[in-house]
Amino acid sequence: MIIPMKKITLLCLDSDKVRTLEALRDLSIMHTAVAANVETADVATLSKRLADVNRAGLALLEYKNRRGTAPAGAEEAVTRVNAILDERATVEKSLEALNKEYERLRPWGNFSPEQIRTLEKQGIYVVLCTASPKVMPELPEGVSMQEVARDAGQVCFALIARTPIDTKGLNVLALPERPLADVAREIDEAGKELRALDAELESFAPALDEIRAYRAEVEDELTFARNRDGMAVDGAISYISGYVPEDKVAELRDAAGKNGWALLIADPDLGDEQVPTCIRKPKWLNIMDPLFDFIGVTPGYRENDVNLFLLIFFPIFFGMQIGDSGYGILFIATALICKFTVCKGKEGARLPLNLFLMLSCMSLIWGWLNGSWFGIPRHTLPSFMQGLNFLADPAHSPLACEIAEKLKQNPADLKDKFVQWLCFLLAALQLSSARLFKTVVDLRHSWRALGNLGWALLIWGNFFTAVNLIVFSGTFPTFAYYFYGIGVALIVVTITLEAALNLPFALIGSFVDVLSYIRLFAVGLSGAYIAENFNKMGGMLLDALPKNLFVIGLLCLVIVALFGHVLNIALGFLGVLVHAIRLNTLEFSNHMEMQWAGIRYKPFSKTKNPIKDNKTTGEKQ
Repeated sequence: MIIPMKKITLLCLDSDKVRTLEALRDLSIMHTAVAANVETADVATLSKRLADVNRAGLALLEYKNRRGTAPAGAEEAVTRVNAILDERATVEKSLEALNKEYERLRPWGNFSPEQIRTLEKQGIYVVLCTASPKVMPELPEGVSMQEVARDAGQVCFALIARTPIDTKGLNVLALPERPLADVAREIDEAGKELRALDAELESFAPALDEIRAYRAEVEDELTFARNRDGMAVDGAISYISGYVPEDKVAELRDAAGKNGWALLIADPDLGDEQVPTCIRKPKWLNIMDPLFDFIGVTPGYRENDVNLFLLIFFPIFFGMQIGDSGYGILFIATALICKFTVCKGKEGARLPLNLFLMLSCMSLIWGWLNGSWFGIPRHTLPSFMQGLNFLADPAHSPLACEIAEKLKQNPADLKDKFVQWLCFLLAALQLSSARLFKTVVDLRHSWRALGNLGWALLIWGNFFTAVNLIVFSGTFPTFAYYFYGIGVALIVVTITLEAALNLPFALIGSFVDVLSYIRLFAVGLSGAYIAENFNKMGGMLLDALPKNLFVIGLLCLVIVALFGHVLNIALGFLGVLVHAIRLNTLEFSNHMEMQWAGIRYKPFSKTKNPIKDNKTTGEKQ
């Protein structure tokens, strides 16, 4: 749930503000509201230092697995790494210019520009030119031409004369400062210098953990400086504003009494958009946190915590879109290997891996129900892997045929129909649950919340309409008319004048939202077809080769099928990002009336440094 917040203004003596901020930071409950653009010398210096630390850390990530002892402490390492990066950038720029010069001179070979200048002093004029092989220039009288090199794109030639040559209309090569051999030598020297710099850079890789710890220290210093220099001053009094969870106000009052602070405590204004969102939930709901972190969204303070809704529906969407048991087993195996080997003991990887395991299990279950295993034809699989005929082959399912008879449908036309029906059912369940939740939450504030019940009824009416139009024609029930009638009546009675202007578009949009869920079926079906057809392509290669080349044909089959499945998995994850996340953050969120424009509650505190903390713990033990 989202915890109510109180807006706090904390006052202290200006001479005591540093000690006040240190105590407030140790308290770690107040989200300070200081302008981000505080401009002081300390803030500028620390910002520059943080940028240098980040730059050094990013550069060393390439060598993060190197073992050994760092040649310097974190601060010295950051300074030297940044110097190396600056030197490398200079050398790379110089090398780029040298390579261009080398390519310009390469067709002419290794000649001395100084000799040409010497000949000119002796009355022999030499001009180096290039031209297209198709359009060669006409030579003036008394000028001879010596071709040096030719390729499909250009001809390199030298013009020689006893008098100055008119170069009008000619593409003249400017004489270089040094011969080609000198340029090649400088390129070689620049390459050696780059390799030496890279080797020195790599030697600092063992300091990466210390640099990360140092970055946390610099971030803390920068945050402290911004809060200190951002405090408002009125005479001898300094004050700072922020937000504290309602259940932590008593703790702040106790600290204020001990430290001699004055507090102004108030409820945030309705128009205050800077109130942070503090969400507290059971630990088992934390499994969805990696998803919110990945897409970078936070509910607004006056919105709702929807973790439970996403925990219920998002795994289902993932399973339907990936939709292959073989992939699910691969994902589960990969997650378990990472969990107990590469990422063992890494707290930051625990929740993402647990979430991936849960999603992989849903893919395994849905693929199994449909008899989908790496695109292998269902009838060739063992019976226990063929899934349910009701979903995969309804024409051979007695239950499906019985339902078709009651709905007056042709059993031969039932292919994929129940999956499509399930997509629309998920739409009705998720969208109407959003409206019912809004009714319960908002009814205590306004009777107009009853309009959400109208929208819920309208959504179920849209469900029956979508099923009638797309899945089972002629099955629109009579009672669904009451859903539309009562739903629209409730909406009209409770709607505000401002929202009424948009009502026609909202009514159409609610039907489009239900239709949007058919994408779950479409993405899953496309993945199944991709897997199946890449398998067929590999089989065609195997069949096309003679029997004495069976091993080569089998190898081709494996390569083609492997490429297809890797591509299919990548497209499946892309589909989840584009469609499954969209259904939750757009269609569902629209009915939950969420903008996802919240600011995450981040109390003013010291950064926890797991590296440093682990070392301290180890020393104590």
